[in-house]
Parts: sequence; structure tokens; C-alpha cells
Amino acid sequence: MSAGTVLITGLNGFVAPHIAFTFLSSGWNVRGTVRSSSKRDKVLALPLLKKGADEGRLTVVIVPDFLESDWTEALEGVTAVVLAASPFDMTLPTYEKFAYPAIQGTTRSLKAAAKVASIQAVAYVSSTVSIVDYFQPMSSHKSKVYSEKDWVPWTEEDAKKEGFIAPHWYSISKKYGELAARDIREKTGASWPLSTYCPPGIYGPPQHINSEEELAGTPGTDLSTAQLYAFLCSGQDADLPAEYNAQYVDVRDLAAAIYAGITQQSNGRYITAGDQVTSQKIANTARRVRPDLSRFIVKGDPKSSEALPEGAYSLDTSTSKTELGVKYHTLEETIRDTIARFEELGAYKKGN
Repeated sequence: MSAGTVLITGLNGFVAPHIAFTFLSSGWNVRGTVRSSSKRDKVLALPLLKKGADEGRLTVVIVPDFLESDWTEALEGVTAVVLAASPFDMTLPTYEKFAYPAIQGTTRSLKAAAKVASIQAVAYVSSTVSIVDYFQPMSSHKSKVYSEKDWVPWTEEDAKKEGFIAPHWYSISKKYGELAARDIREKTGASWPLSTYCPPGIYGPPQHINSEEELAGTPGTDLSTAQLYAFLCSGQDADLPAEYNAQYVDVRDLAAAIYAGITQQSNGRYITAGDQVTSQKIANTARRVRPDLSRFIVKGDPKSSEALPEGAYSLDTSTSKTELGVKYHTLEETIRDTIARFEELGAYKKGN
């Protein structure tokens, strides 16, 4: 599939600028969506994307509400679509608050896309929370290797049960958002192939922000950057952040997978994941690659094991490697480049 124009939703988020840069670097034009004019202005000024904007190959349209806005302008003449917008708000009070935008937003945008003859491929960014039950203790998975055939067992009926809370609701909404994307393609008879991507925790250089103040203010609004900020900028005596994932993916590798899926017009589901990780392994790696900044980086207990607990799950990434050709960054590369970006943002100018 030759270069054309790709629409990327949520261009002000953590992942989408990396996707945009990958397409721009390969000769594509990019049209992004944001919800307000202030977010549009900010995106167009991001260093990673400014060259594309100055050349007129990156444009941004305002779609204030995925559920109500007209998609005509955003979709007109595009060759491909990447649905990357993914609200993450653990303060939402009900499952419906998660599900409605995740499922109906996907449904509405793809119904509109099914009517656009120029579209040749669509990608949907899901998550491994639609695959793995993250609420089991990590050691209780009996060393299961999860693949694209697996789905988290919870249903929308489960979401209504007592004891299910925001993280459960988020997982279920991601599952049914992904299923809705498949359902719309089938029901509309859309001619374009649909590829879906299931990453675990996403780490890497935050290119969607451009100041130390924004970086420090990410907790609660951007889980990926907030977690890395906690590891790399909280000070050596801070508590080691909690364990969340057995594996992670570098945001640039996720972008590369999506680019390959679009250009190859893939029609599959892909787990995108790199190295295994533990909190102590992240801390040790960061302190090893940048010993000069060790006073900023959480220390934990360097003598403790970096290994995952016995029985922990793993993710089968063979399909993304063989079909999409993804070559994953090492944790050391991801941490080194993330620290370099934090330095650019001034995170280490104030010392302890």
C-alpha cells in the first residue's frame, strides 16, 4: 500500500504522536483529531511533529465529541484510519461511563468510515487488558502464555456485579470496544481490512508534552508517563512503584506495528510486547544506564531478584514479529531514551 493520508484519532495523547511521526517519516500525510483548538495548537507545536506541520503534511481537525460530532471533515479523502484515542479515567463512577465512549465511539466512527470509498485499511488500538485478567496475582497464571486467541473472561453482565470497580470496567470496555470494531466491519460490509493491537504497559519517550511542568503533572492523566516519572524522577529513597505488567512495549514499537499493519493491509489481531519487566528491573536498569542521575531514580532493593514470580504469565508476540516484522527495543534502550527526553524537558535541573 503506497503512501497516502492517514487519520489518527487522539493526536494529543501519549501514543498517537509516535504513530504520526512514523507515518510522516515514511512519506505519508497525517490528519489528526483533537477535542479543542488549544489542543490542536499544542500538537502542531510539538518538536516531534513540527516539521510535518510546517511542511503542510500534518493537519489537525477538531472533533469535540466522538459520540456527537460529524466525522465528514475528518474522514474526507483519507487512505487509512488509526483509532488511537483511548480515555483512561479511573475516577469514572460506573461501567457505562467507560463503555459508552469506548463502544459507541468506536461504532460511530467506523460506521462513518465504512461509507468512505478511499479508505484502504483501519487499525484499532486495544490493550492486553482485553486478553489477560490482571486482577489475579501474577503468580497464579500457572506460567500461561497468552496469545491473540485469548480474551479476558469477564462480560458486561459481570461489570454490573458487586465488587467490580473502575479497573475491571476499563478492561471490559476495552474488550467490547475491540469486539465492536470487528462487528461494525462485518455488519457494514466495509471493504477495508481491520487490524487490532493489544499492548501491555506502554513506555518510552513522552513526545506529547513539552515542558517539565506538564511532565510533573501527568499522574492521573497519562498512566504511561506517570509511571516512568515515578521511577525516574521521584528520588532514590521513594517507594518502588507497584508491579502492573509482566511485559511492556516501547511506544515506538507499537507505532511501527501499526504502520506495518496499515501498509500491509493486515486483517488480524496482534499482541505487541517487548521485554519482561519488574519494578526492580526498571529501577536497576535506569540506575545502570545513567549512574550520574542515580539520586533522582528510585533505588528499591538492588540486591533483590529482578525475576518475575514463579507462575507469572507471558505474552506470545510471534505473530507481530513474523507478520509485521516488529523488532522490539530492549528495556535498556527504552529507559535510556526516556531519560534523555526527560532531560530535554528539564526534569533533572532541580536536584535533591
